Amino acid sequence: MQELPPTPERLDKGDITSVYIEDPVSKSDQPRLRSSGAVYALQKKGTLSDAQVAAAEQWARDYETGILGARDPESSKQSGKPDHEYCMLSRIRAADRCRYIREHIGPLGEKLLTDLMANGLSVQKISEKHGKRRERIAGAIDFCLEQLADLYADMPGKLWFNK
Repeated sequence: MQELPPTPERLDKGDITSVYIEDPVSKSDQPRLRSSGAVYALQKKGTLSDAQVAAAEQWARDYETGILGARDPESSKQSGKPDHEYCMLSRIRAADRCRYIREHIGPLGEKLLTDLMANGLSVQKISEKHGKRRERIAGAIDFCLEQLADLYADMPGKLWFNK
């Protein structure tokens, strides 16, 4: 995950999310900021639907929790401390959902999601990185997030706690 301090303009846009990632060296949770401004910009233009944005946000949370080892922001709390059993189950389920998504959208789709949601790259930066026109990248994001929304909607119940 790319750690860049947000600019005052980015903070004003309100698309910065704070997550806690376990630092493997210190074995403690370290706060990190995530920006997915490209998703919100595409939504504002009408390119992305609310369902696509919600799916992207869910994937980012699953990726941060299941793959990067972040603390689940909705984990149950007792006396101000996370319930460790729930945290572990939450992490396992998030990792399982990430694997399920990767199986269905492939490694390139996952790379696009990672660039967009975990690394916070803009459409322009993604286009430069992959040597593709900006319009093609925006179309690929639209298609990928449409698939993602469908995958989350039809995901097997065993991958969720409450089903």
